Amino acid sequence: MEYGVRPSAIAGFFVYAALLWTLLFQQGISYPFVFLFFGAVMGSAWFGGTLAGLLSVALSTLAITYFFVPPVFSMSVNRASKSYLVAYAICATAISWVSSSRKRAETRILNSRDQLEERVQERSAEIQRSHEEIVESERQLRLLTEAIPQQIWRAAADGTIEYCNQHLLNYTGRTADRMTGDQFVSVLHGDDREGFSEAWANAVNLAVEFEDECRICGADGHYRWFLIRSIPQFSTNGQIVRWYGTHIDIENRHRAEHALNLAQVELSQQSRTLSMGEMAASIAHELNQPITAVVTHAYACRQWLAADPPNLERASSTAEKIVQESTRASAVVAGVRGLFQGREPTRESADINRLVRSLVQLLRDEAIQRDVIVRTRLDTNLPQTLCDPVQIQQVMLNLAINGMDAIAKTDGPRELLIESAFRDSHEILIRVEDSGSGMDADTNERIFVPFFTTKPHGAGLGLSISRSIIEAHDGKLWATPRMAGGTVFQFTIPVVS
Repeated sequence: MEYGVRPSAIAGFFVYAALLWTLLFQQGISYPFVFLFFGAVMGSAWFGGTLAGLLSVALSTLAITYFFVPPVFSMSVNRASKSYLVAYAICATAISWVSSSRKRAETRILNSRDQLEERVQERSAEIQRSHEEIVESERQLRLLTEAIPQQIWRAAADGTIEYCNQHLLNYTGRTADRMTGDQFVSVLHGDDREGFSEAWANAVNLAVEFEDECRICGADGHYRWFLIRSIPQFSTNGQIVRWYGTHIDIENRHRAEHALNLAQVELSQQSRTLSMGEMAASIAHELNQPITAVVTHAYACRQWLAADPPNLERASSTAEKIVQESTRASAVVAGVRGLFQGREPTRESADINRLVRSLVQLLRDEAIQRDVIVRTRLDTNLPQTLCDPVQIQQVMLNLAINGMDAIAKTDGPRELLIESAFRDSHEILIRVEDSGSGMDADTNERIFVPFFTTKPHGAGLGLSISRSIIEAHDGKLWATPRMAGGTVFQFTIPVVS
């Protein structure tokens, strides 16, 4: 059928039709009219393929030879018509080849188009299925986030908040459109917004996990502490697709830590009071005997001088004993003073800026309770130095607490600034600046005197001990008035390689 009947039938049909029409037109033309046979060859090759085209060439050549080439109605060909017949056969063959080639090309194009349309439909169906699967996954994830009793939010790859679950919306009392984009930070406490925004932008830029502690305003207008965490979700090629964040309520933990800090402060105060009592008892015990001896010898000396005649020799001897006992009492006082000088500090390499940051974290709750803003201005080019980190941080802590106490007495700006700088290429300068009421000239001169204090319940030893620590590190501690009101405490530590 494919290589016999069908090609033969197609070629025969087109050649027969061309023969009939040619015989009809030939009655008015004196030369052979064979153009319709070219059309028959072309049609046969187009609809039947190469084999049908070649059969059509053969059949049309025979028909032309018999009906139109002299002598007509004979298969013989005269000499003059042979070249005409050969030219026709060659042209017909070329037309057959061109027609069949065009047909094959068009068939391939149509098949390719059909295949492409089929692939497009298949791909469209796959995309539709993938879209439906993504939509279903999103729906399942949304149901999961709503079912988990936790505040959850989602952000785009650039860090823009785009979804908050119902638990978070219920707590803040806001609608979803008021918790997306830049509006998300509006529920944070004013003092926490800047720090949160900087930390979040840094985490997004570095593609690292994010964690921060902030106060979030509830629907009732009260703030509670939350631990905010977020992790990035990566695609197969390592790009961030989105971020997922959670809020963990740590209000009770903060209250417990604050209560613990208060208890530690109270314990420290009681410990200092007890230490002062022990020290006073020790001083009294150590000085009791030499002072008693001094008094006894003084009475004896007066009696020897009051005798008639005065016993100058015994009086002189007794006076010598008074000098000895006084010297002994002085030695006792010197020994007590040595308690405040301490041992030689243990030196190790330390980062002063790290100590300051740790101190700020330690002062955080205290600053919040006192409504004081603690700011830092740190020189990032500070070198490492050898010091006793515990003692240096204790000095900074004492200066910071004193600054907060001074700020509590004023109604103006409540700010405490801790600054570090590298000075003269050989020492580190630390400044603790408060916005309190400042000190008068007399207080400024006596502020480092032991047991001198301006606080109702102060012991007057903090600044004295702090200066002893700094001087033990070959540094210097001093205080100056602040131009805008307040006091600036400064100390230096030499850079020892």
